[in-house]
Amino acid sequence: MKIILLFILLIPGLAKANFLLQYGLNYSSETDNTSSDDYETKRTFHKVLLGASVNSRKTVFFGWNINSWSSSLTKVSDDENYSMTEMGPRLTYFFSDSYNGFLTAEWNPYAKGKRDKTGSSSDVTGSSMAFGVGYRFKISQIFGLGAGLYYQSLSLSTEIQNSTESSVSDKITHIMPMLEFTIITR
Repeated sequence: MKIILLFILLIPGLAKANFLLQYGLNYSSETDNTSSDDYETKRTFHKVLLGASVNSRKTVFFGWNINSWSSSLTKVSDDENYSMTEMGPRLTYFFSDSYNGFLTAEWNPYAKGKRDKTGSSSDVTGSSMAFGVGYRFKISQIFGLGAGLYYQSLSLSTEIQNSTESSVSDKITHIMPMLEFTIITR
């Protein structure tokens, strides 16, 4: 019922709304071969937002966020891999109608994926939230390129391993820069 009421309140504003499509990418890799405790880490993070402006100045965008990421940590005799998908609402505020600087916050009640630890695979679920700040440079009237800095926290609540479900309270955090591509209709 609350969702229906929210859409009824937003429909008049959406009729003349600007729409935003934002894609962010982060890739990092590190290798240490200096000691007997060698390691290698890799992470790829994709972030997509499809939203519409919800205020009269058309500087606040509300929409659906999808994160898809994978990471791996390889040590001498230990491997740890994650492959996750997260989805939920996201709010982005641009400081002006020139759509350059922005703040963003997201809450992803859907977070599911796989975790492999030293050959033991499991399905994990939980929720995540993230906060970010960024800047967008205009390429044309609707296209832009920019960068953002994000803090993300994922809380895992359940783990299924060999058909056995158990509660967990694991937390994974990321602080990461992202290259971003945006399309904003007017």
